[in-house]
Amino acid sequence: SAGREDSEIASNGDVKSKAEGSPAPSRPQVSVYGAAFQDQEASEDSVVVSDETRELEDKMKADLAKLQEALEMYSACQRQAGPMMPADKLKSCDERIHHISVQLRRLRGSSGPLSANDSKDKVAKMFLGRSATKRFRDLRSIVRKVVAEIRVARLLRRWQQSASGSGFGTKQSAGSLQEFELDAGKLKIHVWDGVDVFEIEKACQEPLAMVFLSIWQARGLAQLCKAPKFKVMDYIRNVESGYKANPYHNRVHAAEVTLMAYQIWSLLSGIKEMKTYFEEVDLLVVVIAAAIHDIGHPAVNNDFMVKTKTDLALRYHDTAVLENFHLATAFELMRDLGVNVLDHNLPSPPMASLRRRVVEMVLATDMAVHKSVIDALTQELEQHKSKQHVDKLVLEKNIVHMADIGHPLRPVELHQRWTKRVNEEFFAQGDREKELGLTPIALLDRDKAPPLGKGQVGFLKFVVEPLWTPMSTLMGPKAKPATLFYQRNLRAWQAIADTEKD
Repeated sequence: SAGREDSEIASNGDVKSKAEGSPAPSRPQVSVYGAAFQDQEASEDSVVVSDETRELEDKMKADLAKLQEALEMYSACQRQAGPMMPADKLKSCDERIHHISVQLRRLRGSSGPLSANDSKDKVAKMFLGRSATKRFRDLRSIVRKVVAEIRVARLLRRWQQSASGSGFGTKQSAGSLQEFELDAGKLKIHVWDGVDVFEIEKACQEPLAMVFLSIWQARGLAQLCKAPKFKVMDYIRNVESGYKANPYHNRVHAAEVTLMAYQIWSLLSGIKEMKTYFEEVDLLVVVIAAAIHDIGHPAVNNDFMVKTKTDLALRYHDTAVLENFHLATAFELMRDLGVNVLDHNLPSPPMASLRRRVVEMVLATDMAVHKSVIDALTQELEQHKSKQHVDKLVLEKNIVHMADIGHPLRPVELHQRWTKRVNEEFFAQGDREKELGLTPIALLDRDKAPPLGKGQVGFLKFVVEPLWTPMSTLMGPKAKPATLFYQRNLRAWQAIADTEKD
């Protein structure tokens, strides 16, 4: 896969020492391509290994380090632009980023000058990452070949790294992964209020990876999934790096939704009447759907995407724009890294059906289908006396949707932190709409929004409670901790609302 190829190239010292080099000492510092072309034009006698050559080589390494730093800064800016950039500009930027990244990986650590005698073969190896058994007519042909092999979908993933430089997309050393596993094993994921995802974010800046690994270990999913654990974690880390630094729709939200989806699933599976209802493969699709459900979220809603006629809105025909984008991004990443997390060791169900279930769960997080999702589960409970007969596909959509907006089921302090964040993101969208000459709805208009307390009472009563009611009915006594927190949050907002003026 693309991900494996890069890792192998980066870790192969022999390839780097044989394929890398520096430009001739008699020429000024130029671009990587320029140096390659000048080496081709130079004669054999004009290239000598001298102190001047080595000095120039050291300068080139230093310049490349600066270039890499600048590129990382640029990639951070590009992440902020996100899907709002025109497709042609995004593609052009991605191609240039990838091309430079390939060069940097193979030129850093150069061990000696490149002689003109074999420059063409070695440059082919340097850029294409393999022995140049195929004869190229000239170095320009090599460059064209490199550009032709660019895979744009992979580029964005590779440069969507966190500002902390965590190195997502590369296999961790055994020691660091073991330490991460130990920390993940300490999470109290089986206690409803046992995990504070904000604290995990503060401690390791990888809340989604930490929560996902904790679930993975607790349920023994390594025995189910064919992909090695380090590849699964490589994928999840790349997913996490795809979340933008938004106030609300960020990697902490992804971790919280994954955690709550698991907890609801686990509580349901612990009900006596549903002991044989779930299998571990059902958990696999639920946590994957929860983890990827908002990847790449641009901090604006579907309505904004449609009203501003973004490329994504046109691509997905104004229907579930962001949800389709999240799904496409996550499955493209799975393909590009060569990690099929849904491939399992059971004779059934087939992977295609598991993928379809993930798709349906993520699409169910679209608030446009909120009522239909609730109605479907309510109807299932009315039609079937036995919980065993409830449609599993209907139930798992409700699980992920509930987890997505379920922070009112958490302790008051955590819920209010989430409320502050989501309001910040809402008002930022409203400000953008005003700048574009649009009229935001009252909820997004900081000048017209209802008072905070009254607004939250309405959200809890008319959005969260209708969704939680059929789910808590199904869960029975297992729902008590979450229901108690919901009631406390409702009382807290009601107390605030009572002091507010209209």
